[in-house]
Amino acid sequence: MNKFFLKTDPFALKVLKILLVACLATPLLAWSGVIFPYTVPKVFAFRVLVELAAIAYLFLALKYPKHFLPAFFFCHSGRSESVEPESRIKKSGCRIKSGMTIGAVILFFLIISFLSAIFGVDFYSSWWGSLERGLGIFGWLHFVVWFFMLIGVFSAERKQDALAPAGLADWLIKTSLGASTIISLLAIGQYFFSLGNLLPQVNRVYSLVGNAGILGSYLLFNIFFAGYLFFISQRKTKWVFAVGGLLSAMALLLSGTRGAWLGFLGGAVIFLVGRVWQSPQKKWRQRAVWGLLAVLVLAGGLWSVRQSAWIQKNPILSRLTSISLADKTAQNRLILWRASWQAWQERPLLGWGSDNFEVAANRYFDPRLSPYESWYDRAHNFIFDYGVADGWLGLLAYLGILVVAGWRLIKIFKVNPNFSVAFISLLAAYLIQNFFIFDSFVSCLMLFFTLALIGAPLEITPIKPLQVMNFWKKAGWVVLAVGGLAVIYNFNLKPLLAARYANRLLSLPAVQASQTTELFKDALALDSFASVEISYQVVLDYIAKIGQRPELAKDEEFYQVAAGALKKNIARQPEQSKNYVALAWLDLYFSGQDKLRLAESLELAQKVRELSPNKKESYSLLVAGYVLSGQPQKAQQAVDLARAIDAKIGEEVKAYLERLK
Repeated sequence: MNKFFLKTDPFALKVLKILLVACLATPLLAWSGVIFPYTVPKVFAFRVLVELAAIAYLFLALKYPKHFLPAFFFCHSGRSESVEPESRIKKSGCRIKSGMTIGAVILFFLIISFLSAIFGVDFYSSWWGSLERGLGIFGWLHFVVWFFMLIGVFSAERKQDALAPAGLADWLIKTSLGASTIISLLAIGQYFFSLGNLLPQVNRVYSLVGNAGILGSYLLFNIFFAGYLFFISQRKTKWVFAVGGLLSAMALLLSGTRGAWLGFLGGAVIFLVGRVWQSPQKKWRQRAVWGLLAVLVLAGGLWSVRQSAWIQKNPILSRLTSISLADKTAQNRLILWRASWQAWQERPLLGWGSDNFEVAANRYFDPRLSPYESWYDRAHNFIFDYGVADGWLGLLAYLGILVVAGWRLIKIFKVNPNFSVAFISLLAAYLIQNFFIFDSFVSCLMLFFTLALIGAPLEITPIKPLQVMNFWKKAGWVVLAVGGLAVIYNFNLKPLLAARYANRLLSLPAVQASQTTELFKDALALDSFASVEISYQVVLDYIAKIGQRPELAKDEEFYQVAAGALKKNIARQPEQSKNYVALAWLDLYFSGQDKLRLAESLELAQKVRELSPNKKESYSLLVAGYVLSGQPQKAQQAVDLARAIDAKIGEEVKAYLERLK
């Protein structure tokens, strides 16, 4: 341990390390007591941990500015006292020319995302993101801060003779693998029997992550972490990591996530080729060759017998071997990608803004997707996701992060080949699987952790710390600490409580729906960014309950509260058609109380059609509004307009008209 630690405030440093380690345990969190139970607990726990850690980090940075603050410009130059020759340190790639460090490119990506939000179609959505996804620029900002704090602590505790992440980094990797092992065990159990409301028995497991595809992304990182720990550990412990990796691989198999498996196979091939190349011992090169042949034979063998009965009868193997452009899912994705490209061309440089894919997808919705009608908020492909959201600049910045990280791994290959091979393979696997999925909270958590490990400096410049803070530094830290606590309360605890109210609202049976109004008012009174998503979800749920209890449409107080919330949403997010849809249906169902609401509903339906010209919902609203207002000819015209868009949509709207008659 560096002598520096002996002089650093032990409590602040210990708290900081605990908080940073705890961040990697957040994937274990899931709570049925909130809306989006697999995402909301993880997101808010992570943000609170990062914000608390930032308070401790600022204390250390102010007390020892010449030691912690250079972390923001890490891989700094200076006189090295490493036992390694200076020439070898230079060759290690600690300094990347032209200032193109990982941190610099991450900051560039964040700046581009912010500019995209400013010049995009919905800054509110871009900044806060959604409860369901847990990202947005506010979320990205927490990952970036977490990254820099990790780099700062790695730099602070680097041993002079260390050539790989050590100390805290070891604990972080092991914590992540430990959390992955628990999640994998639950996933395996979920495949064979029910583990409760959050983990019912399913064919494609999702464990505590809540989505099979996102689970695959998470497990992919940890499989490679396990492989890295296996090769650098002593014989007594390496098999512990092997078991963790095998359990993660088994859970990945049971998730049936084809993109993640393609990524795993691609990464495994690169890893084994790297082992053949870099291993100094002949026996390890031979084992890597045999492992590479085994992977290729196994993958090729499964593919060659994919039509056999035993494969087709197994839901997991049949899914993994049914990779074809003729597959319904593949066709659906290709159609969505074409629509995404059209949207991207409209705003090529900076895109539509982070978390605004839904707006773009609605504008360029392809009617052939109608059998899968939903509100698409991701393209399931990183090129189109980042291209539509942040334009060419954002996509290039995102790729730049991975390129600079890969370049750094290449530069330090001679110094630490095990680390370089494992993490180059991991980055390749991540990029391959991201062709078929989108970044989520857990994948971003893993990505920024991986980048911090890669970016950790190999050397430090011993500097005598300033052990006493002056008055202004103390006052500044107190102000920042109080501000941090205010952020925790307003932007984490309040929306978390609102999510709790939302879950209670959505869990009410129709016979108890009369309690909705008071709970709804309590949720809105918190005035958090979660109110936007909650109000939309609550209104649609209440409308569904009206179908079971028509008398609910006479609750005028609920209408006033709900309509007010939705109109506030529209003012904040004028390009989000789902708010217009919810308010239009609300007006239609409560038109018995006031016929003027029919006119408003038709105006809203026209706006929905303007924002989503090719979606069935637009024409269904028009038909309902015209029928209820006694305009059958215009209702038929709406059917004709829908038929002109797509014959199938036209038939479905016509059938809806017949039911209303």
